[in-house]
Amino acid sequence: MLHISIPLQLSEEVSPRCGQPLRGAQPRGRTCSGRCPAPSRRRGRRCRGDGCGGRAAGSASASRCWARGAAAPSPAALPPAAAARRPRRPAAGPAAAAGPAARRAPSSTPPRRCGRRRARRRPPPLRPPRRPARRPAAARTPPPGGARRRPAPAGTAPPTAPAATARAWSAACRPACGRGPAARAAPPPPRAAPSPPCCAPPREPPSSRGTTSPTPPPSWGCSSPATSSQSLQEDIQNYFESHLQGLQNQVRNHLQKSFSVHKVEVDAKVINVGESLLDCGLCESDEFCNFQKTPSQCEKCTLCPAGFFQMAECSANSDRICQDRDECTESPSICGERIKCLNTPGGFRCLGIAEKDAALGMCGEEYFFNKEMQECQACLKCEDDMVAVPCSTVSDTVCSATSENKLSESWAANIILPSVKSGISQVYSGLNLKIKGKLPCEILSVEDNSLVFRQHGLLWTDLNFAVKHNCRNFLQLSLKLNGSEEGYELSGVRIEQPEGKHFQSTSLSSAAEVEPSQTLSVYLRSPNQFCNQSKDLNIYDLNTPLSLFWLSHDTGAVALSAQMSTAMHYQTNYRPTFKIISVSDPYMLSLSHDGRAIKFTETGVVKFVFHQALYSMGHMCVREGFSLISYINRNGTNRELMNVFKSGVNYRDTSISASGATKVGAGDLISFEILSPAQCNVRYFGDSSGISMFSLIWIPSAVSSAISATVSVTGLPTGAVRNKLLDFTQVSSNEKQIQLVSSGQLAQKYFIFTEKGVASLAFTLKLIHSCSVLKMTLNQLTMDHMQPTAIAQQIGGQMPEGSTWTSVSLRASFEVHNGTLISVSLDCVRGRINQITHEHGTSISILWISS
Repeated sequence: MLHISIPLQLSEEVSPRCGQPLRGAQPRGRTCSGRCPAPSRRRGRRCRGDGCGGRAAGSASASRCWARGAAAPSPAALPPAAAARRPRRPAAGPAAAAGPAARRAPSSTPPRRCGRRRARRRPPPLRPPRRPARRPAAARTPPPGGARRRPAPAGTAPPTAPAATARAWSAACRPACGRGPAARAAPPPPRAAPSPPCCAPPREPPSSRGTTSPTPPPSWGCSSPATSSQSLQEDIQNYFESHLQGLQNQVRNHLQKSFSVHKVEVDAKVINVGESLLDCGLCESDEFCNFQKTPSQCEKCTLCPAGFFQMAECSANSDRICQDRDECTESPSICGERIKCLNTPGGFRCLGIAEKDAALGMCGEEYFFNKEMQECQACLKCEDDMVAVPCSTVSDTVCSATSENKLSESWAANIILPSVKSGISQVYSGLNLKIKGKLPCEILSVEDNSLVFRQHGLLWTDLNFAVKHNCRNFLQLSLKLNGSEEGYELSGVRIEQPEGKHFQSTSLSSAAEVEPSQTLSVYLRSPNQFCNQSKDLNIYDLNTPLSLFWLSHDTGAVALSAQMSTAMHYQTNYRPTFKIISVSDPYMLSLSHDGRAIKFTETGVVKFVFHQALYSMGHMCVREGFSLISYINRNGTNRELMNVFKSGVNYRDTSISASGATKVGAGDLISFEILSPAQCNVRYFGDSSGISMFSLIWIPSAVSSAISATVSVTGLPTGAVRNKLLDFTQVSSNEKQIQLVSSGQLAQKYFIFTEKGVASLAFTLKLIHSCSVLKMTLNQLTMDHMQPTAIAQQIGGQMPEGSTWTSVSLRASFEVHNGTLISVSLDCVRGRINQITHEHGTSISILWISS
């Protein structure tokens, strides 16, 4: 409803109420008609039967009332102020002479409202007016003209108005109201109550109090105030509708002109006079000529993404057009009978389905459940069917990368100690070991005894190291990034001073995010100058002791490096506290609330390494050694992941290290604990030198997998062992890409890979032996070579004096293909193997990553 308020100008002499002069604020309106409604007690007055409130004969109110029902007085008989006013419309006819009886008779015509009318409220129903109390006949004699009035003031002549005056006023008013000649000639019908004035104000807002307004133009027509207000509302509404329609037409014309101009420009570009149609030359079969660019050039045709179908084929001048597939329309029962299906770009969503139900295969074939988007998405279709990892119920297809965009790559090299003439005397201050690569690599090169990286990515490095030395205190072996003064050590281990002259072995690993032009070097140093004067420093020539694998950022992998804090007191059992140094994605990896564990946000595969430097005192330290246990906390329950043993030392510095690979879920935690004998005092170190570091790489499950195993109880090698293969028992769930051979001659001895990629192995063996040198070799068997080939090696020297157990660890990264087999063999030189533990202290973990 359209509400319109039109201010009306009030006359200075005439009150808005019938017959009352204007006195400041506007009074309330009253009904002025030939008969009165119920008596009004506002301000102590009564509305009389004449409807004019008994005003004086000389007042303007009396003049209007006489104009309705009686002869108006002559101008000479009126007061000067009343005579100067505009004469009101007289009313002539039978009603003027009807007398009181006619005036008291009921009438079907509703009375006219002179005052304010309440908004949205209908007038009361018509009923006969109350008859006043009987008075003497003289008091009931009506005044001349048929309208009751109050006595006129002294000196005022009674009003007299001829009938011709009323007829003249009516004849002058009717032409302005649009009546015809016949209507003007006909006299007004006889009625007791006067009709509303012919030329009433066309619009009277509810808030106005019966104000008068100038005479409206003839075009408004002869209508009541309510009819005129409704007509005005319709006019304004039509006006706005017409203007709104005009604006819409203007916008539509503007858009059409813009589209037409754009189309003309495109066509003009295509049909440009003076240029050939295919001015971008001859394009390939999977390209089209893009004329939108200047100059025109060939571009690859767009491939329709998963969940879309092709609408138009790619041509020489236009790209391919794809349309989203509406799975809900094509298969109405895809979500079930009572479950609503919602189509999404490239997939669909079943409203009200729990995540665990959707992950069980509800999406159907060629679709997988996307946990991040909480909907079913179409599986990716690889170009040329180069599938690395097929689509599953909860993961998308992983396509094989081309040579230009590899996901991972491995590399191996040898480590050589510089000769005495070239700087062996500088071990005290530190020196870089020589790196000699076997094969060229696209991601790095060897320059000045360092690795120089050429591409961005994540790096995992493994180093097997065996040395015979007589240096005081210890030797520290580190992996240093950048290899300059501002470089820092990624990780490091301490090789304690031995009691005798025999080989000692250790394994070192680290993870880091690298950039082009950064360098990596193997750093060896001693804390005192005595090692510079000693000539008893010999590095065992292992088979490819340095190996690494590189991951592209396209895999979605995340790298983290953390530092352990230094313990201020000697203690036995120790749970380290971590301080994160660098992390490539803080959302995926974070610390627990107490800083003693690493928390994972999403499901994936983890490759980790833990190095802890310590100083111990007591003979029980040597006898029983140390145990490093890693735990995985799932749903509030700790489960032992692996247990690594380290021979103890007395008043010496040493390091304990553990590395492995495992699958983790969202919300899982990994923590560590070091156990030492009760009568052994141990102090744990942690600083920025890299000797106590934790490194980790998280890889999405779509491109990686991992298994864990331990040495089998049956068939353990003992006695004089010569190149004997170890038997294993798998302790983790089966994986498609890595499996332990379960039948045939190779059963329980070989692990087989079913897809091409990069593998990383970490093996720790706890045993008792009397061998001078214990060799541990990682062998590889391929379809091209029927004989196994050694790809990595580690040795263990004589057991420390007074120690009950010892351990040897082997770590390596290498490339695998479909059908590649690997195994681990032992070789005892001049001695025998007495016992190998198959529970705590012995474990093997293998990580596979798609290439």
